[in-house]
Amino acid sequence: MQEYEALGHMELVTDNEPSTSYYLPHHGVFKPDKTSTKLRVVFNASALSSNGLSLNDIQMNGGLTQEDLFSIMLRFRKHNFAFSADIRKMYRMILVDPQQRDL
Repeated sequence: MQEYEALGHMELVTDNEPSTSYYLPHHGVFKPDKTSTKLRVVFNASALSSNGLSLNDIQMNGGLTQEDLFSIMLRFRKHNFAFSADIRKMYRMILVDPQQRDL
């Protein structure tokens, strides 16, 4: 959690926060045999809130944007060179408008 706060991926909630907020439940998963990340945070956007809805329930669904895996692998094999990247923290790198961050 200290890393999340230091990177600006989360902020401290004060008593002055607006009433329309959704707090994403999370828990730690500890794997002592891992060398890179022994403890990782797992978020549960499917957990029901006090009104019976989850964050997943109230989000707008934009549909599928990725092709099926077979097409991706077929296209991948056509090229002489391929690049790969580490996508760690990828989903936390999306900037969300401050007015929308409580949701």
